Amino acid sequence: CPARKSDIMAPSFLDLRQRVLLRRIKNNAKDLTEIDLVDANLGPKAICKILDALHGNKVVKTLWLSGNSMGDRGAVALADLLKASDSVCQVILGLNEISATGAVALSGALMDDDAVLDVLCMGANFNVGDLGASAIGDALRKNSSLIELWLRDNGIGVKGAKTLADGLTQNDTLKELWLGGNKMGDEGAIAFAQSFRSAKTISVMDLSNNGISDVGASALRDALERNSSIIKLDLSGNDIKDSIVGDIKELVSANNKRAKEERRKEFTKAASEVTVATTSST
Repeated sequence: CPARKSDIMAPSFLDLRQRVLLRRIKNNAKDLTEIDLVDANLGPKAICKILDALHGNKVVKTLWLSGNSMGDRGAVALADLLKASDSVCQVILGLNEISATGAVALSGALMDDDAVLDVLCMGANFNVGDLGASAIGDALRKNSSLIELWLRDNGIGVKGAKTLADGLTQNDTLKELWLGGNKMGDEGAIAFAQSFRSAKTISVMDLSNNGISDVGASALRDALERNSSIIKLDLSGNDIKDSIVGDIKELVSANNKRAKEERRKEFTKAASEVTVATTSST
C-alpha cells in the first residue's frame, strides 16, 4: 500500500481522542478531509463506530486504516459506508485481517452504480485468497471509478488472477494494479498477458514475487509487443531469464517514450488553444 501522506491522527488512539474525532466527523469539520488511524490497533468495534459516524459526512475523502485488526466486520461496515458516501474516494486497509468475506462485501460496494472510490489498498490481508480476488475481479467489469487497486500479499492464486485479468478486459478506468507477493504462477501471468490485448487503460502492473517463470514472462513479453499502454511492469522476485527481462524492459521503455510524447503533444495543443482564446477575447 502507498505510504500515508499525513499525520492527522497519531498511531496511539485514546478514548478521548476517539470522542473528539467522532464529534468532528458528525459536525462535518471542513479541515477533516483525511482520517489517519494507521497502526492504531482499534479493533472492529471502534472502527465500526467511526465508520458509522461517517454516514452523512460530506468532507472526509481519505481513510488511512491500515493496522487496525478490523477484520471482516469492519470491512462490511466500510462497504456499507462506501455505498452511501459520495465523498470517500480513497481507502487504505493494509494489515487488517480481512478475509474473502470482507473482500466480497467490498466488491459489492465497487459494483454500486454511484461508486466514487478511486483508490483501494488491501495489501497484506493474507486470507483474501482466490474467492475474495474473484469477487473483486467480477466487480471490475462494472466499476467505473477505481483507478488504483492494491492486492499485494493477499494469498491470490491462479483462479483469482484469472478473474482479475478478465475483469481488466471490461474495465475502462483502472490504471494501476498491484499484485506482488501472491502465487499466481505462469497461468496467472498468461491470463494477464491475454488481457493486455483488449485492456488499454491499465498502465502500471506489479507482478513481483509471484512464482512466474520464463513461460509466463515470455507470454507477457509477446503481449507487450501489441500493447502500448503499459509503462511499468514489475516482475522482480520471479525466476526469469535476464534476456526475457531485458526484452520486457525495452518494450516498456518504448511505451514510456510514446506516452511522454503524447502528453507533450496534448500540452502543446492545450497551450495553443489557450493562446487562440486569449487572442480572440482581445
